[in-house]
Amino acid sequence: MPRRIPDYPDAFSGWNQISSFGSMISIMATVLFGYILYDIFANGNSVNTNPWNIPSYFTSSEQFKNETDTATTLEWTLQSPIPLHAFKMLPVQS
Repeated sequence: MPRRIPDYPDAFSGWNQISSFGSMISIMATVLFGYILYDIFANGNSVNTNPWNIPSYFTSSEQFKNETDTATTLEWTLQSPIPLHAFKMLPVQS
């Protein structure tokens, strides 16, 4: 669309409406995104201690029958978020 023209040609009116509609969609998406962020931070649930643990409703599948916890290393034994000074000394690799 030409700039510095107070009245644009009628050939651009359809594209101007599409652009205006797209701008409204972007504004609504930004407001929705802001609300989702606010809702997560204000009402968010605590995460599981071990998010890689397989839920019980997957145990009926053949793929998960013999697996229990898939992540049993040291970092998954702590709370999330990790409290300050969780370790008195560095863990030793064996």
